[in-house]
Amino acid sequence: MRYYIIFLTFLTFNFSPFSTPIIADEYIGNYTNLTKEEINTKLEEAKAIYFDYYKDSMNLDRSIKILDEITEVDQKNLQAMLFLSRVWLTCGYAKAPNDEEKIRVFKNGMDVAKKAIELEPNNPDAHFFYVANLGSLGETHGVLRSLFLLPKIRRELELILELDPNHIYGLGMTGLLYYSLPSFLGGDLHISEIYLRRAMRLDPHLTILKIYLAKTLMKQKKYEEAKKILKEVIEEKNPSVYADWYLDKKMTEKMIAKIEKKIQRGSSPSYPLGNASRLK
Repeated sequence: MRYYIIFLTFLTFNFSPFSTPIIADEYIGNYTNLTKEEINTKLEEAKAIYFDYYKDSMNLDRSIKILDEITEVDQKNLQAMLFLSRVWLTCGYAKAPNDEEKIRVFKNGMDVAKKAIELEPNNPDAHFFYVANLGSLGETHGVLRSLFLLPKIRRELELILELDPNHIYGLGMTGLLYYSLPSFLGGDLHISEIYLRRAMRLDPHLTILKIYLAKTLMKQKKYEEAKKILKEVIEEKNPSVYADWYLDKKMTEKMIAKIEKKIQRGSSPSYPLGNASRLK
């Protein structure tokens, strides 16, 4: 069952700036003699390279190399740890050629996130990247392993929203979990819609949220409303993450074509507003 994992495939969320400050001495060790300002510059360079990964997948390797250097000389740099965990996650889906490599990559992402949690146990971003890599690892191992990890994934998501009720990505992943799970495991399309809409209110320009809201609406046969949401993705003028939007547009066009076929066949009625009232 590829439940929450579908969401992770598109985790190129803009976590910049982080709420976590960089922790660095004026000079870090004897390895490079980097100043705090130089570390900040390197970190921004790693982010800029990463956000262009859709142009060249080798940008993921370049970003990892820089972040590895930073975390080696500044072992308390939470911002670098969190971003490195994120890059490993993306690398697993965008670049890893086989399951063996995916397992290695996701383990790397988990290990970095664990260090961040040890450094700051109440950091919701650290828990998010830990559970994102954990879930991806379980999915790569197979269905049984994924189901075995489900209670832990639920606990982590609950903790993220306890630490920060407005954590956009925690809300989004929770919404997708309810969308993807079968009902006998707790899946619920109405609850999924509620969480995704909450996340969208916090960042209406994060296009992946709209795509998964549209998927939830399609499962409820609310085709016209789903098509309207998807057209908003295509017409987006100020995407939160350009790389996301660039890739999302192609998927969106295919989804709209699929909806139009369903409408033409008259397979099911459309319910424009559905359970949106539950979000008020």
